[in-house]
Amino acid sequence: MKRTAFITGANDGIGKATAKKLASQGYNVVIFARREETCIKTADEINAEYGPDTAVYYAGDVTVPEDLKNGVELAVSKFGKLDVLVCCAAVQGAGTVLDVEPADYELMFKTNVMGYGMAAKMAIPELLKAEKPAIVNIASLNGNIGVAGRTLYNCTKAAIIEMTQSMACDFPAIRINCVSPGFTASESMMWGLQHSGFDAETCAKLISAGTLMQRMAKPEEIANVVAFLASDEASYVTGHNLIADGGALCYGHYDYEMEKFLAKGKRDY
Repeated sequence: MKRTAFITGANDGIGKATAKKLASQGYNVVIFARREETCIKTADEINAEYGPDTAVYYAGDVTVPEDLKNGVELAVSKFGKLDVLVCCAAVQGAGTVLDVEPADYELMFKTNVMGYGMAAKMAIPELLKAEKPAIVNIASLNGNIGVAGRTLYNCTKAAIIEMTQSMACDFPAIRINCVSPGFTASESMMWGLQHSGFDAETCAKLISAGTLMQRMAKPEEIANVVAFLASDEASYVTGHNLIADGGALCYGHYDYEMEKFLAKGKRDY
């Protein structure tokens, strides 16, 4: 019987690439995201490539527990079981503690932290019935280090790393891991980068300069890491934070070029 994966934020970037990757490996997938039109598009693309009824969607919001409950129930009613949960839905944000307001805290933590926890709350009872269940949370390199001008976002991603480790201790029958990607090219990421005041192409060049590989990740490259952690090939891996950053942390200059550029107030590169 095919394995079933429930993926939040599966209509763009890493989430969408993960849905396609798992479908290519024989999974049934449930696409969960807020925008119905992009959910439909993603599900249609997967069904066209990997067979009808491989993917279904639920247009919902991770900040609404009832939406997550309904999404998990759809997975079980449609495919008979749930084997894997991938939490990818998140909102971006910029600024120091002087810039953010209480509403920003509420939105960021409600989406990026509570959204993950509530997805797990709804999925775990079904995952415990599966033969080889797994949860993969998408954190961020920003949750592992300090990065200027991203304090609130960084805090939420650090919380996901700790949540992952604690959940792994609480539910040892489920392998629970997280991935900390470096900057990954996607529509939402490019949109977020432009909040720096520079165009997306300039941002990408500056960030790429802070990696050993001198480039941003493709969503498919991070999806490959997620698929590994969800698979039997990672059968002895749990409670782990896998950093996939193109060598940015090793290099030690992550976001350095961007910060230097901003400090000089330049508008060309």
